[in-house]
Amino acid sequence: MSYKVGLIISMVFVSMCFLFGADLISIQSIYSSLDAKANNISYLISKNGVIDNRFKIQVQETYDVNFVCKNNPSPYIGEEITYTIFTNYQPLIINKRKMIIAITRMTVVGFYG
Repeated sequence: MSYKVGLIISMVFVSMCFLFGADLISIQSIYSSLDAKANNISYLISKNGVIDNRFKIQVQETYDVNFVCKNNPSPYIGEEITYTIFTNYQPLIINKRKMIIAITRMTVVGFYG
């Protein structure tokens, strides 16, 4: 009888470990997705050379991310632009509150190929 109780109690720990693994896989998937989106955004910045409100809104609507760039809106060719994209994730077991997953990237204006 006691082994059945032990089995039932251990299932709680097994389910928590499963949910923790699911959180880690989800975070890695979101990070990989943000990395791919950052490559596309870097290409757009490099090609267009303009970072105004219209560009920020277009990036946010197209890629479903939040875009932050603290540099000047009209950079010159060869200037390095640093920007951050981030998204929110509601974890299953790691945290009770939403987590912000962010990536900061740098691109050079006028350098695409």
